[in-house]
Amino acid sequence: MIKISKYLLVSILKSRFMLGYSLLLFAICTGLFLMSNDQDKAIIGIHNILLIMIPLVVMIYSVSEIYHATDFIRLLLTQPIKRKAIFFSQYLSNVLALLIVQLTAIGLSIALFSDGSYLLPILLNCTFLTVIFSSISSLIAYKINEKVKGIGVTIFLGIYFLAIYDGLILFLIQGMSDYPIEKYGILLSLFNPIDLCRILFIFKMDVSALMGLTGAIMQKFLGSALGSAIIYLTLLLWAIIPLAITTKLFIKKDY
Repeated sequence: MIKISKYLLVSILKSRFMLGYSLLLFAICTGLFLMSNDQDKAIIGIHNILLIMIPLVVMIYSVSEIYHATDFIRLLLTQPIKRKAIFFSQYLSNVLALLIVQLTAIGLSIALFSDGSYLLPILLNCTFLTVIFSSISSLIAYKINEKVKGIGVTIFLGIYFLAIYDGLILFLIQGMSDYPIEKYGILLSLFNPIDLCRILFIFKMDVSALMGLTGAIMQKFLGSALGSAIIYLTLLLWAIIPLAITTKLFIKKDY
C-alpha cells in the first residue's frame, strides 16, 4: 500500500495540473494582499475565494483522476493485493497531493504578506474541505460508471453545496420571518461542510457581531466550546461516512 501510494503521489505531483494549480493559488492570495492595505480584508477575501475554489477543484479533479486510473486499477486487481489497500492507496495519494500543493501555496503567501495569525484556521479549513470533498467525489466516481455522467453529477453537487443549499435556507428563513426559526437555520448549516468551515472562520475573525441577529444567534448556539466541538465532529463525519460507503462499494465493484 505504501509503495503504491508513493508511486501515485510522485506521479500526481509531477503533473502540469498541480504546478498550474499551485501557481494559481499563490497568485490569487498574493494578489489580494497586494491590492488591499488591510490585512484582515485580504484574509477574508482569500478565505471566501478558497471556500468556492477548493471544493469545485477537488471534486472535479478527484473524479477525473479516478476515471482516468480505471485501467491502472484493473491491473492492480490482477495482483495479490487487497482491494482495500488499492482503494486507500489511490485515495490517500490524491488527497495528499492536493493538500501538499494547496497548503504550500496558500501558506507561503499568507506567511509572506501577513503576521500569520490566521494561517492555521485557513489551512485547517482547506484540509477539511479537501478531505471531505475527496471522499464525496470518490463515492460519485465509484457509484457512477459513466465518466460524463459522473462529472456532471459532481459539478451539480458542488454548485448545490456552494449556492443552492444556502439559497434554500435563506428562502426558508425569509418565507417564515414571522417565526423565530433563525436558530433552526443555523442548525441546518450542519448539513453543509462549506457553511461549517465559514462559521469556524467567522468566529476566529470575531466578526459575527457585524452580522446582526444572525451573527448573534450563531455566536450563542455555535460559538461556545461545545458548539465548536459539534462543528468539528460534524466535519469529521462528513469525511468518514462517504469514505466508509465508498470503501464498501469499491470492494464489491465488478471491474
